[in-house]
Amino acid sequence: MFRSNALPVLSSFRKQLFFLWYLCALSPCAIAETTSIAFASCINDEKPNHPIWQELLKANPDVTIFMGDNVYLDLSRMKTDVISEEFDANYTRLRETPQFGELRMSSRILAIWDDNDYGQRDGDGSFEHKEFSKQKFLEFWDIEPSSARATRAGNYESVWIGEGEEGIQVILSDTRYFRSSWKRDSQAAECAAGNIVPSADEHTTMLGAAQWSWLEKQLNEPAALHIFVSGIQVIPEEHCFERWGGFPHERDRLVELLSQTSARSIVLSGDRHLAETSRLVPTDSPKIENELIEFTSSSFTSRVGFGASETNRYRVTEENVRVNNFGFLKLDWETANFTVEYRDETGTILQRLEVDLFNKKTAF
Repeated sequence: MFRSNALPVLSSFRKQLFFLWYLCALSPCAIAETTSIAFASCINDEKPNHPIWQELLKANPDVTIFMGDNVYLDLSRMKTDVISEEFDANYTRLRETPQFGELRMSSRILAIWDDNDYGQRDGDGSFEHKEFSKQKFLEFWDIEPSSARATRAGNYESVWIGEGEEGIQVILSDTRYFRSSWKRDSQAAECAAGNIVPSADEHTTMLGAAQWSWLEKQLNEPAALHIFVSGIQVIPEEHCFERWGGFPHERDRLVELLSQTSARSIVLSGDRHLAETSRLVPTDSPKIENELIEFTSSSFTSRVGFGASETNRYRVTEENVRVNNFGFLKLDWETANFTVEYRDETGTILQRLEVDLFNKKTAF
């Protein structure tokens, strides 16, 4: 759908890729011809035998990204003396899910949190148990205690699949620890807690100053592809739930930054209990230099069926996906294209999109 001719200025890089592929054809080589990344969010840890787990295993991804709501907790409603027990019980159920254990043996696992594994519904930087929640998260996902992610404030990091201009940079962002409180319209009925509406207060923040500074430096790193992983949606603006559009100045800053990188940047997100692909182009915003595509996958094993009449003017297909699903990205290094599929619990491909890795100004 998105494919078109590559930009001439990147022809030298294509030649490098072809040369590496040619060498591999002549002799044993460790460089893979393809890289596959599965991505999913919203796991009901009380459904360990959900059939979609088996389909994820069959897909055999090189890397799997869990994009938040990996367990469901609301610590703000619990007494302090039972918080640790609740965390342990939920993470234990996920750990003991048979296919999850198999996946950890066959695929490199990356993870971020969203509000439910952060520990507070729609939680922000004011959450009193965020340090305790972070510790439990780091322990479960085997994050090295001496790592930058573990020792600095917040819960974010950059991970590489490959290296440099022949590598994929995965940026695991944290939209909870530093975030300001939402502005809500309590009179609106679409969202139970009151519709989240855009705030004009430019002192509000999504990432916090330190994470913003870190992100800008990360996106200056040479790469074949930058993947920005967000617990909540970036591009869609019209729904009443959590979204970057709740802080328009922060959304503008992010999409501008992602659209200006020397390599293509894409967004992966979860949270919404539906799947869809959204796309921004320069005519949509003066902040955009190149197209920006967001792939949202939710939910993996939690509730579905939402969003049948939801408007998203940036959606590239007429319908969103409203069944349990996971996303599957496959990058072909020989052709310099990647595909993204949404697959259901039977392995059926519900939607499939093809993107030219290098042509960042692709038009329909």
